[in-house]
Amino acid sequence: MTIVLNAPGLNAPARASNSPRHPARPPRAGARALEPMPNWMKLSRKDEVEIHRHGELVASGRVDMLALDGSVFWVVQNDGRGRAMFLHSDGYTVLRLPRVRPVD
Repeated sequence: MTIVLNAPGLNAPARASNSPRHPARPPRAGARALEPMPNWMKLSRKDEVEIHRHGELVASGRVDMLALDGSVFWVVQNDGRGRAMFLHSDGYTVLRLPRVRPVD
């Protein structure tokens, strides 16, 4: 189940990914690759993520809140699409943009 709040353009079709077997977009030159996150307990607030289902991108944005057991999390979606909740039991694939570590 996905709950979306304040999502203008909700009926817009989801963007398809490049490959149904590996939903991550190929990295652009100099871009950081997305990493699969099968264990949602390893997600953190403010992580930038993409959420895929059946090989199609359904949402992208920043993690806002998450359950301690990794069963559910909320995302503030990109492009002003509002906030959405995703349940692990619904079979979503989550890809996280690796965090940038500050240079000492």
